[in-house]
Amino acid sequence: MKHIRRIPFTILFLSIMVLANWFAGTLAGTLPAETLSNWGISHQTVVTGDLARLITGTFLSHDLGMFLRQLIFAGAVIGYFEWHGSTLRTAITYFSIDIVGSVIVLFAVVPLVAAIPEIGQADARATLDVGMSAGGFGLIGAILASWPHKWLLLGAVVAAIVVKVWYDLDVIADSAHLICLLIGFAVQQTLSVRSRSWDRKEGLR
Repeated sequence: MKHIRRIPFTILFLSIMVLANWFAGTLAGTLPAETLSNWGISHQTVVTGDLARLITGTFLSHDLGMFLRQLIFAGAVIGYFEWHGSTLRTAITYFSIDIVGSVIVLFAVVPLVAAIPEIGQADARATLDVGMSAGGFGLIGAILASWPHKWLLLGAVVAAIVVKVWYDLDVIADSAHLICLLIGFAVQQTLSVRSRSWDRKEGLR
């Protein structure tokens, strides 16, 4: 029980995921099209000012398989980050990277891709998406930045994303994974450098 108390944000996050997909009908097999239309995020929904979808879309999954994968992914990544850090820092890091990364994707990447006929993603602006993996990859980036051989590990994850894109491009998800991974890594790297600099200054006093 004491271990559970160390990861309250993770438990809350997973609970909301389960409840959201249960009520939405995803656990029966597939997220209903009407629910995706009402709660999913896209370039168009954010442009029209429906910013709440940046949160609501996070807790939903397209189908049962995706839900199960993301439930395990969220439990592992968010749980690890919270276990080794603090609950407040985990919540702030996850949602800030998830939201910032999603906005970058929807306002910069999607319009650019939609304008390139060769890619065949002309409808990318209207494509609705759901899922928590953007913020999850942000936490992965932050975790890697605190590990030994961080640059090698970062390169390996980036390479894995590139391979996935080569075989099965998903403009919103793939670009969000890459961008959030790099944001998380950069943020943690910056904090680590500043922390070491501060420690050196304190040691000189």
